[in-house]
This record gives sequence, C-alpha cells and structure tokens, in this order.
Amino acid sequence: MRGRIWFQDNPWPEGHAIATFEWTAGLDDNGHLWFDPVLITEDYDAERMPEEPPDRTREWDSPELWTNYEGCLIEPLDYHAFLAATPGSPFSFTATEPRTLTLDPLPEPPDTRHAFQLQLLGHDTCADHTFVITRQPDGHHRIDWTARIALAYAGETEYLHAFRAELHDCAPTHITYPAEMTPDQAHHHLTDLIDIPHHFTPAKADGRPVLRYTGP
Repeated sequence: MRGRIWFQDNPWPEGHAIATFEWTAGLDDNGHLWFDPVLITEDYDAERMPEEPPDRTREWDSPELWTNYEGCLIEPLDYHAFLAATPGSPFSFTATEPRTLTLDPLPEPPDTRHAFQLQLLGHDTCADHTFVITRQPDGHHRIDWTARIALAYAGETEYLHAFRAELHDCAPTHITYPAEMTPDQAHHHLTDLIDIPHHFTPAKADGRPVLRYTGP
C-alpha cells in the first residue's frame, strides 16, 4: 500500500505519509457487508518540521501544536462504518468503474453518533465522508477518501477543516462475522454480497475467526 493524506491548509501542504491502512470489512447479523477502514499516519513531522508562523491566529496553523499529538488515527467508533453491500445490492471488486460510498452527511441532526473516531489534535470529529474505490489494472484498488473535520477537542462544533487521503495498491485484509455464525455460514452470505467470495478463506485475526483475503 502507498498512501498520503492532506489536511486542508495545515502547516504541511505536501501532506503526510500513511503508515498503516487496513481495509477490513465485517458481516452483521442481517448478512450485510460493511467496510471498516483504519488509517494511521506517520508522525506529523516525520518528513520535515515547518517553522512556527510568527503571526498565526489559529491553533490549526501551529506546527508545534500538531507535533504535540504525534500523528493521526481514523477508525470506526463502534464497529462498522460504510455499508458496502446487501443481498440485493452486491459489491463488485472486479468492476472497472469507480464505486462511491458516503457516510454521515452534513448538515447533521442533533446528537449524531459518528461512525468514525478521529484523533487529530486531540479527540476530534469527522463527518461527511466520501469513499471512492477504483480498481487498478493489477487487481488492487485505489481509494480516495475525503471528509470534513470539526476540532471538537478545542470546543469547535463547525466543520471548518477537511482531509483528503489518496491510497494506492490497496487490498481488503479480512472480513469479520458475528460469533453465532460458522465460517461456512459467513462464506455463504458472501456469495450474495461480493463477486470474489472464493478469495476469502477461514482464518484468525486478533484471536477471532475471520475470512481472510487470499486473492491476487
């Protein structure tokens, strides 16, 4: 996997390298498939440390403040994030046209529980996600992920900031499934949900049974 993320108008216009991207997925009790990606950046100052602007008016503009938080983590808050497929609407890993998933659109209703948690400059909030998946000629995928950011840790409620991530050579890692399902039952659900169920085989991840991706 190769990847980079840009936080709009932060002190690093060239963006930050992505250290880890896990394209995990999960089946729920209804036999629906969800994508549950996890993204971790390198330390913000891993490539260079900008000078502190003498006339800065926002904490967002301070390299020193950013480096206090080391790097960024984006992961599902509860368990599942993007609904990817249902028995009546499967997901194709081999389709050549891009597929777009969206989540937590803005404006949001009161007391929204967001699908993702964001550790950026503290425990912040992200919403209005767009997740675009494009198949590469080698069978891997490019993923373009954008979202809006509110600096909730600093008390902000408006989504004044944004990120854009670009990831290349991505492949799914594994698919989790409920404890009451057997591997055969989980695999049977997959036949109605994706076009490459034969590329997922029983395995274990973090001590729990999964269907691990074994494709090209």
